[in-house]
Amino acid sequence: MVLADQDGWDRYEAAKWLTMRRWLDANPDDDLFKEVRLLLTSEPERYATYTREYLGWGVFALMPR
Repeated sequence: MVLADQDGWDRYEAAKWLTMRRWLDANPDDDLFKEVRLLLTSEPERYATYTREYLGWGVFALMPR
């Protein structure tokens, strides 16, 4: 099992926000624009305030024996 530390989790979240920002720039007329913009506005603060200290992730690498 491989576990992510907080730095890895921060990079993962930041990459999601960058992707959302790029999507907004490329799709200003999309029906989902307002919803994505709202998430991009609220998620970084929510993550820093409520999530960062409590969540993480790990990966199991399984193979037959």
